[in-house]
Amino acid sequence: MRPVKLFPGEGKFYKTNLHCHSTFSDGRFTVEQLKEGYKAKGYSAVAFSDHNTLTPHNELTDDEFIAINATEIDFNPVPPAGSRGWISVPVYHLNFLSKDKNRTAFIPFDRVYGLKEVQKVIDDAAADGFLVSYNHPRWSYQTPADFDPLKGLFGFEVFNTGCEVTMADGFGDYEYEEYCRRGGTACPLATDDNHNVVKDFDSPYSDSFGGWTMIKAPELSYEALFEAMENKNLYASTGAAFTGGEFFRDGNSIIVKGTCEACSSVFILTDSRISDARRSHRDDICEFQFEIPGDTVWFRLELKNNAGGRAFTRNYLSTEMQNL
Repeated sequence: MRPVKLFPGEGKFYKTNLHCHSTFSDGRFTVEQLKEGYKAKGYSAVAFSDHNTLTPHNELTDDEFIAINATEIDFNPVPPAGSRGWISVPVYHLNFLSKDKNRTAFIPFDRVYGLKEVQKVIDDAAADGFLVSYNHPRWSYQTPADFDPLKGLFGFEVFNTGCEVTMADGFGDYEYEEYCRRGGTACPLATDDNHNVVKDFDSPYSDSFGGWTMIKAPELSYEALFEAMENKNLYASTGAAFTGGEFFRDGNSIIVKGTCEACSSVFILTDSRISDARRSHRDDICEFQFEIPGDTVWFRLELKNNAGGRAFTRNYLSTEMQNL
């Protein structure tokens, strides 16, 4: 049986921020300032996902930078009487990335807080050319009962810089694990969700450049990036990096092999308690191999380095080997 590549195809990884706010909503930097700042930090693409508005910024796109057309839509319940309002109730915040880079209008929808109502928006948007991601579960005050049943998600934020800087709750890794255990297949995303209230990219209070999504594509173009996202050819990072790998069946086992930039830990997590790790006191692990039972339904990988950086793959399904 041929190996399945963890990150298939030719090309390279492009560093992207898939959640960003500008002066088109409640961000403090203009889209031009954001492009300049992110390009200087090695980013190749930014999704300008301003709140409840779909505004293309194709004028920013050039040979070295792609402006992704996106919007963040919020679904807020009516706060109960005597409550402190929206600040203390669960909310849904979803990002919608448009396959059409010129699109200016979101789909018609009812902004009603509820699992059934939100699922309908996800379904309708996906059918109309949007990729949908679920944002910042802890900031949203939601539990697995709120997000596990959602179907058709492209992405799930495992890290959000803005939430980490302001509230120390930027990670959604536990929530992502719960989601995967219940059959969810969305990709992990690390984003900034930057509003740049402190208008200084170099400030310790800056909410930019803390988390990113590495998308592998054959070229830097809107179409290539979008196709790569549709194919889930990416990983999330706060500082660690995967470079390649594959998995294949060998008798009654599944063998997972991979390479990464130097790190101190590599973990493989599965649909059961069966897991494994490679550990070192130094950042000197650059390749790894795991053997897991052949009846494993899915696995995913995580990296850590001594600087605190992490990286997360999606959950790979054992059935993917049967689809070759």
